[in-house]
Amino acid sequence: MAERLIDTSDLPRIDASSDAVSGAAQSLRDSTADMERAGQDAVRAWSGIGGVLDSPGATDALPKALHPLSRRTATLAHVGSAVAGALDTFADELTTLKRSRAALLADVEELRSRVVSKSVDGTVPPEYEPQNDDLHDRADRLATRWQTAQNDLTETLQSHTAGDPLTGPMLAGGFSPLLLAPVDFSAAVRGFQDAARLPLLAELAAQGRPAVERWLRDHPAERQRLIDDPPDASAVRGWWDGLGADERSALVLGASTIVGNLDGVLYADRGRANQHTIDVELPKARSRYETLSARIGRGEQLSTTENAEYARLASEIGALTSVQKALHDGSPLAPRTVVSLTLGHPPLAAIAIGDMDTASRVTVDVPGMGNTVADSMRGWTGGAQNLYDAQRTAARRIHVDVNVATVAWMGYDTPDMPPSAQVLSSTKAKAGAANLSDFLSGVSDTRSWSGGENLSVVGHSYGTTTATLATTKTPVSNVTLLASAGIDSSVPNATALDVPVGHVWTSQSKADYIANIGRGSIETALPFGHEVQPSTGGPSPTRSTVLDFWSAHPLNPADADWGARTFSSNEERIDGVDYPGSDGHSATPATDAALSHQDKSDNGYLDYGTSSLRNTAYTTLGYTPGGERIP
Repeated sequence: MAERLIDTSDLPRIDASSDAVSGAAQSLRDSTADMERAGQDAVRAWSGIGGVLDSPGATDALPKALHPLSRRTATLAHVGSAVAGALDTFADELTTLKRSRAALLADVEELRSRVVSKSVDGTVPPEYEPQNDDLHDRADRLATRWQTAQNDLTETLQSHTAGDPLTGPMLAGGFSPLLLAPVDFSAAVRGFQDAARLPLLAELAAQGRPAVERWLRDHPAERQRLIDDPPDASAVRGWWDGLGADERSALVLGASTIVGNLDGVLYADRGRANQHTIDVELPKARSRYETLSARIGRGEQLSTTENAEYARLASEIGALTSVQKALHDGSPLAPRTVVSLTLGHPPLAAIAIGDMDTASRVTVDVPGMGNTVADSMRGWTGGAQNLYDAQRTAARRIHVDVNVATVAWMGYDTPDMPPSAQVLSSTKAKAGAANLSDFLSGVSDTRSWSGGENLSVVGHSYGTTTATLATTKTPVSNVTLLASAGIDSSVPNATALDVPVGHVWTSQSKADYIANIGRGSIETALPFGHEVQPSTGGPSPTRSTVLDFWSAHPLNPADADWGARTFSSNEERIDGVDYPGSDGHSATPATDAALSHQDKSDNGYLDYGTSSLRNTAYTTLGYTPGGERIP
């Protein structure tokens, strides 16, 4: 007979979720099946090496050497399927156990409520002793059944992995029966893929550029996979470092569309590869475009496919021409490099100013609405150049390394200008954030930087929406938000960003009445005579809201509740120097005018000499605009 009144603490804790266990089972099935396919693909990839290389004995031995790999991955897939079945069984038992515990918990609480109302000293009245004893017995049986379920699962795992030198350690290290964390074979899958792809490319490169080009031409699926699912950057970095100069050149020229975007490759080599892509693809696109134009000029009707090609070629020619011009705008003192180039729909690109391979700090500039590579690459690169120059000036004043780099990143499809409503949606920002996260992670991995150290992001207008979504998932050291078109509701405050506290800044010019439209608000100035609006563009008695409407990103980073720090984008006198303010919403109107050989009319946030550019230079270096280092 139990002498003590049963308590909820007598019930076993069953924290695991049957849904999580079932998810673990499916994840295990999928990942080990992927691994099996990776092993098979590795064998297939090497099997054709004899068609491009001629090394008696070696080219026959290489594919044979990978046959055990295929057998091993097949074995792993079999083990994964068996373990997944055990997890499914455990999930079913877990559902029953949790249902039993819920019923037992209700009975325990009911008994305790009765006893407490009749017992002063907490002893169990005689009339409740049988029920109390029964509940203790049920709790013991439930605890035994829960322990048995865990033991059965553990024994099943051991029976499938015992004596296996690969699966045993992997399961033991990656799986806890109690915590029910899914086994993650993704790193191993990638390892098998990279184990085949990187050495293969090295062997091809040793035979020269023609061998590389033939292989990729004969294996289009493998070529596309290298673009869509590239090897891990750390593996690429070690592999690239081990190549000779001739091998690198063979890959830069023979596989330029791959190497030009491959994280882990030196950015100087990526620039050479992307320049080669431009040199090859631009004349081809122009030639084909002229052929189609001539047919149109003769009154011929193009097919639907040809019309689509005609539009694509026009976009590609415009983009590549714009990139070429942006490169030519540079100088030897501030070298420009195309560090990414994608000829998709639309074409995307990123141009670095400075040496990305040695820079102590890298800042990535993210544009807003209406920007395309074809129409905006030169101006946006000019803005990045302005920031590069301003950072170096600031670095000298605060006595830090002047070896910096900035990136004019046009790596996403920005929303169209109004009257399009795209700018009020976060759809393109979310897609852009995924691309931006990949680029930022690639910089960190290529440079072996951890935790986003030495990496900053500047967003302008809708680019602030994109940048904040990206930095919730990808760490950086500093974020500066200019003329924000609004922060998505899923990013409630600055602490949601993976950025150190105090390193998130924002600013909006008093003359900017466009940024707030992206946040779902139309504002107008109050009558003359009132004080000027604060430099941040936050709530102010000098502005009146005349219309509110829906926006998916309504949050103003300048609001005190959001938590960013603020600085001025208005005219200022700092240390005896007069800085003009931003005259509207645009980032680089003065820079654009200079590139077009037109007279300057307005200043923008990233135009040379403005207060916003000067202050952004400091915040992107990790300092306040006053020159104080941010802890």
